Amino acid sequence: MNEVTLRQLRYLVVVAQTGSLAAAAEELFVSQTAVSLALTQLEAALGAPLAIRRKSKGSVLTPAGESVAARARRILRQTAELGSVVGELQGDLSGALRVGCYRAYSSRIIPEMIQYFAENHPNVDVAFDEGSSTELQEKMLDGTLDACFILRGHVVSHSAFEAIAPVVPKVLLSADHPLALQEKISFTDLAGLPAVLSDVKPAGTLVEAMIRSMGFEPDVRWRSSSTETIRSLVGRGLAYSVLLSIWPGPLSQEGLPLVLKEIVEPVPENAFGLAYPAGLEPTRKISELLAFGREKFGIF
Repeated sequence: MNEVTLRQLRYLVVVAQTGSLAAAAEELFVSQTAVSLALTQLEAALGAPLAIRRKSKGSVLTPAGESVAARARRILRQTAELGSVVGELQGDLSGALRVGCYRAYSSRIIPEMIQYFAENHPNVDVAFDEGSSTELQEKMLDGTLDACFILRGHVVSHSAFEAIAPVVPKVLLSADHPLALQEKISFTDLAGLPAVLSDVKPAGTLVEAMIRSMGFEPDVRWRSSSTETIRSLVGRGLAYSVLLSIWPGPLSQEGLPLVLKEIVEPVPENAFGLAYPAGLEPTRKISELLAFGREKFGIF
């Protein structure tokens, strides 16, 4: 096999990002011919077509090209971080750390994470992304993110997972709700009451499937991708919710008191934790990220 170069891999990644040879050439400050030649050389070295060139319609990566581009992103990231290796061997962490966080938890986790690294590892450049667990793991596996905080029930193949805290579904109520005085809540207590549930997948669908498996059809009046919107609606007494939460959160964003109640019926357990690419030895920065999670939120 002919030699594969970092330049070829970078050109492929930029073509994947921009969608055309012309746009890639403009971003790389080289000629379109140079980009095309680099791709041709890479295809010859790997023995497979990586991109379909279409005149005036841009370029589309083949399945092989998508797979190679994902690995190329990781290789380029690791190469860029070689300069921080010596510092890490001496005990100093530095360089970029790109972390994803499941959107329902991000408002609590991300500020804590950034403060933790600012105080303990100021030379680490922390960036974050919020989204669904599926979206975040796709970005992690294509090399855009280093790791992501998600739920164990959301883990996809090729992701390794380290648990930080157990997660049990609980009913969220306003502190003034008539059921708030009960120690535990049965789903039969909620029959006919309006609910507001998450529409972030897969969490929202998992919660609804769990409720229906117990023979109870929730009266879902509203759905929201914002945990704070859900908490505010509940705090105003307009609905109840069922959340996968790892902290009590006694107040809504508006300062309205809330309560989390255990469920009488047996409910499936989950766990909050850190996912990173399977088959790769965690870097020291990822290990420190896991240490942060366990220090601030850990129970295991």
